[in-house]
Amino acid sequence: MPVCSDMAWHWDTVLLTVAAISFLAKPAAVSGNGLYSYMDQVTLLDHDNFDRILYNSSKAWVVEFYAAWCGHCINFAPVWKSLANDIKEWQPALSLAVVHCANLKNRKLCQRFEIKSYPTIKLFKAFSKPSSKEEIYNGTELSVVALRHNFIDHLEKHGENEWPPACPPLEPISMAEVRSFFAANEVLYLALIFEDAKSYIGREVTLDMLQYENVAVRRVLKSEENLVKLFGVHKFPSCYLYFNDTTHREVTVKMETRIFYTYYLRRLPGVTRGASKLTPENSTYGFVTEPWKDFNSSKLYMSDLESAIYYSLKMEVGKHRELSGDTLMALKHFITVLTKFFPGRPFIMKLLQITDAWLTDVGTASVSYNALLDVLDNKNGTPGAMIPDKVNWVGCQGSRPYFRGYPCSIWTLFHLLTVQAAKYNKSMTDPLEVLSTLRQYVKHFFGCRSCANQSRSHAAASMDHVRSFNESILWLWSRHNRVNYRLAGARSEDPKFPKLQWPPPDMCVECHDEVNGRHMWITDAVLNFFYVHFSPDNIDYSYLEEEEALLKRQQKVREDTWQDQEKSGPEEDEKKDKGEDQGREEKEESTEPPVMKEEQVNPMIVRRIRSQKRTFVKWKRAAKMEVEDIVDLDSFVNEQYKKPALKDRAENKRTSLTNKRYHGPQLHLQSIDESEESREKLQNWVVGGWDQVNAKKKWIRLLGRSFSRTDTGLCILLYFLSALCLLSMYLYFKMKFRWRKWKYLFTSASVGVQYGREKN
Repeated sequence: MPVCSDMAWHWDTVLLTVAAISFLAKPAAVSGNGLYSYMDQVTLLDHDNFDRILYNSSKAWVVEFYAAWCGHCINFAPVWKSLANDIKEWQPALSLAVVHCANLKNRKLCQRFEIKSYPTIKLFKAFSKPSSKEEIYNGTELSVVALRHNFIDHLEKHGENEWPPACPPLEPISMAEVRSFFAANEVLYLALIFEDAKSYIGREVTLDMLQYENVAVRRVLKSEENLVKLFGVHKFPSCYLYFNDTTHREVTVKMETRIFYTYYLRRLPGVTRGASKLTPENSTYGFVTEPWKDFNSSKLYMSDLESAIYYSLKMEVGKHRELSGDTLMALKHFITVLTKFFPGRPFIMKLLQITDAWLTDVGTASVSYNALLDVLDNKNGTPGAMIPDKVNWVGCQGSRPYFRGYPCSIWTLFHLLTVQAAKYNKSMTDPLEVLSTLRQYVKHFFGCRSCANQSRSHAAASMDHVRSFNESILWLWSRHNRVNYRLAGARSEDPKFPKLQWPPPDMCVECHDEVNGRHMWITDAVLNFFYVHFSPDNIDYSYLEEEEALLKRQQKVREDTWQDQEKSGPEEDEKKDKGEDQGREEKEESTEPPVMKEEQVNPMIVRRIRSQKRTFVKWKRAAKMEVEDIVDLDSFVNEQYKKPALKDRAENKRTSLTNKRYHGPQLHLQSIDESEESREKLQNWVVGGWDQVNAKKKWIRLLGRSFSRTDTGLCILLYFLSALCLLSMYLYFKMKFRWRKWKYLFTSASVGVQYGREKN
């Protein structure tokens, strides 16, 4: 490994030495953690915690001593971080740590271990004492593979008394041990990896499966002829599963490599993470487990996507009592992106478009969440517009109610939106629209604030480099896998669905490759996989509640609300104050729809100046009003004829969602156009044909409701201007006709005089 030695007289060393002197001249500048943080899967050691953590530990430790100003240390830091992620599953047996020697706090610690060059790597066995003699790794290879193999060699040097208790055996297994294995071990599977003596695959897979139960992994050398013959092994390396009934079968994977073997074994039935990761069954949370829903992991489920939208708008956004400034702008962008790219069912898209239009009308003014909730609940009663009112996880369901769910679904939703944006908007100039929306949503609404802060730092560091829609898809994919790396093995991980690098080999074989012992992603194959997997054609509509049932439930809730308002509405007080005559007038108006309270009315549809009054006011009562009401005919039509509209919809309901899929926002736009057209026809019928349905006297009352004083004044003004215009036109044409007549007489007289002169 290259080192920054104080014995080398190169110009780069001189420059680094000058940098070190200036660095040490400012102690405050070097008091931090240097090149590493707690998110890098390494333990940060210093003078205060070194002895307490390292000595008498039940696992082995590998410690890097470095200085932040060292050029080789800076170059080596990504390798060390990658290695820490690569062997994260080995932590019960072996962990990585760092000591920042450029920190003045650690000066004596580094002197104690005689650190004279950077970086220096020291290996500490399990149960080390302060008097123990640590080993120094002097390898010159900087690759992750070389370091990984060296650490395995280090583990194998542990004596029997020093062996880490959590570390499984790494030596080859014999025929006798195989035959008696299940008698001494309570597991479901014994995975035997046949390999050459110089191969590390068997030991790597053994350590990778260290934290998983019900499976054991052992290596078998090619020289163990009895076992090779018994299992019929014909290639090396290869893997075979051995069962308690002495049967066996070969593991078939695309490539005989560590990552493919590890992934296959983790997905075996009954194989889970260690029980210590699970919450005890007698937990005080008192959750209720829902019936399990069978699902296909290669499919997207509309139920998960709709649940993500419901949870985000009703729960996450709902934490804000008032929306303003950047928070309101983040919500607007979120709704706009959903309206553009989400391939949802028509009634959901219709409500999203109504909400988007309402937010546009709001402008920059702050709004209360209650007002937004009225729009989301469709309090105005617009036919065929709603969002399902509960969560229903299918592909994102967890083994416990607190696992997966919303985080899984919001990732799925934004992956789908990035692909949809790339498919249908390649002519757009902003490939960052969906990613920027995700960034703002996480910043302002995502409930896990530590997760949000980490996501913001990652986005700030690299999102601005995205230049195309394909890069946008791959950027979100890479960040998702980084999060899976970080959360693997955490308490939030579902043991039934461990955090894996996605897509896994069984879903996309072409996405994986291995070069010089290291796993490599084929990004072109990943991109093609995303276009297919996150396509509307791959959405499954199972476990969904049908539109008709949702609309009926919504209608029932609205009718119950109206009945409650009729019992305690403002009309009750008016009857008491104004006597029996006024009461009879109220009774005549009983056919009108009940009026919601002002805070329940959609402000985009009905803008009322005065509350606690009927929307449609009698003509003789209008004179007593202090402020005029602005009447909206759309609200009257929607409420007066809601039941016939729902009845027609029920007669023309669609076929089952499991047999028909909805694609693209074109259907949603068409449905809105049709509803507006039918509404306009209905309005024309109400205004123009009212006298054909009701008695002759009622058209006068309707006219009184439909026109305010301002409307009447405008009509009089227009009538006066029209009369003035007609009078002006009359005078203009009259004068013009007279002018032509006078011109003709004058011309005739002139011609006669001329003729007389010529004759004389």
